[in-house]
Amino acid sequence: MKKYLQQFVTLGLVLLVAAVIRYLISNVWEKWNLGLVIAGVILVIIGIVANYRQILTSLGKRSTKYLGNYVASVILVIAVVAGLNYIGLKHTKRFDATSSGQYTLAPQTVQLLKKLGSEVNIKAFFPGGDYPPLRELLTEYRTQSSHIRYEFVDPDKQPDIAKQNDVTAYGVFQNPFSGQQLKFGTLIITQGDRREKIEKRSEEVQEEDLTNAIIKVGRSEAKRVYFVQGHGEKDPADTDRTGYSEAKRVLESQGYSVGTVNLASQGKVPEDAKVLILAGATTEPFPQEIQFINDFLNRGGVGLFLMIDPQPAPSFESLLTGWGVQPANNLVLDVSGAGRLMGTGPSVPLVLNYENHKITDRFNAMTFFPFTRSIDRANEVPAGITVETLFKSNENSWGETDLNNREASFDPSQDQKGPLSLAVAATKEIKPSSDQSPALRARLVVAGTSNFPINAYFPAQGNGNLFMNIVSWLAQDEDLISIRPKPADDRRILLTQSQLSTIRLVTIVFLPGIALIAGIIVLWNRRRR
Repeated sequence: MKKYLQQFVTLGLVLLVAAVIRYLISNVWEKWNLGLVIAGVILVIIGIVANYRQILTSLGKRSTKYLGNYVASVILVIAVVAGLNYIGLKHTKRFDATSSGQYTLAPQTVQLLKKLGSEVNIKAFFPGGDYPPLRELLTEYRTQSSHIRYEFVDPDKQPDIAKQNDVTAYGVFQNPFSGQQLKFGTLIITQGDRREKIEKRSEEVQEEDLTNAIIKVGRSEAKRVYFVQGHGEKDPADTDRTGYSEAKRVLESQGYSVGTVNLASQGKVPEDAKVLILAGATTEPFPQEIQFINDFLNRGGVGLFLMIDPQPAPSFESLLTGWGVQPANNLVLDVSGAGRLMGTGPSVPLVLNYENHKITDRFNAMTFFPFTRSIDRANEVPAGITVETLFKSNENSWGETDLNNREASFDPSQDQKGPLSLAVAATKEIKPSSDQSPALRARLVVAGTSNFPINAYFPAQGNGNLFMNIVSWLAQDEDLISIRPKPADDRRILLTQSQLSTIRLVTIVFLPGIALIAGIIVLWNRRRR
């Protein structure tokens, strides 16, 4: 027994090292760390007490050098472990083996975290002071950026901290599909003097929620996005299938301030406008309204997102001529059969490949564009303006010019063969750069349809992401352009009671029984020998 007690010193030191490693990884000193330290100290004391006679005897003798070697070896082991842990902390590598990439952060999240310049503190208020699924997500955020700090707080044990942060939403809810009891709580995200709260009462906190909150606290001001109204445009308050309420919701979740403006009654574009969106006008704006838009763009540092539907919608030729953009009077038809993937026909071209542009950088999701005309770069582009194609239809498409013919067919003499440009991005230099300030530019994106980001299609494939990428580029928020995190799918396997009983029988009775029988057979054979 004494021989085993003497080994407690080594075991105690291991526990102390484990406590330090756990703290370095999580950056939070928890009850588990304290427990490991207490257990480690107790074991070291027991080991020293059990071995104190040998220690006293060895002092002053040559054998002391063996003790010194032993102590040096232990210190060396601790130093090696600590060094490896430090290297691992600075160069963390995590691997996601799930088929759906469940534990892989979205590119936009990684991009955002890499660019953090100051510390972001996250307080998670959950019953019991912990929630493993959220802790796993926060650990991944911490892995990507050393500026992320998080801690869990039990609101019942620390009500003063919960009160200071105005936390009232926490508890337990039941998953309606599996019946599993899950925790919900409140997250407080702070960066400097800016603060954002996430409250979830009937669902778990997702990556999308956390990333959006970090974006919001990182903004010194909410950039203002206006939807132009008064000419039959899509309405951001409309919750029907053809409305833009989903686009508005996501814009606001990304920290933008969204409003509407009627240029005829307002008499100008609001001074605080950063991005103007004109989506699917059915009537031509007044010439004075076009002038208001031109005045807005000539401010510089702003952007216009113009979505023009096929005829009889207006072409905005008077505005776009000065930008070197030419809308075509056609309807793009795609006979490749790709539209069947979306349950549609040839009037919904599907886009799989994108041109090289900041908006589409690393963008590889499918997008589709219902009832779109083609948008081209004009033959003559005014000086100081750059026009670039964003994406095109495929080769099995054409621009149908006979819009009254219900049975359209490709006519080489009138129709334009694909691939056809479906959207362009233009940049105009308003003021060149100088030693005192960078260049001032205005930005414009023109798409051939206003239907791709409607409520019915916004969550489908990459349509919503593409819309957000365009707005981010127009607002000169290039660091936010990427694939945004999607809410996690519920991929749990639901089993019947008989299936659960079978699993219990196999795991609790059958497999252990095989191991027991095998052990008895081995023991019986040994005794026979």
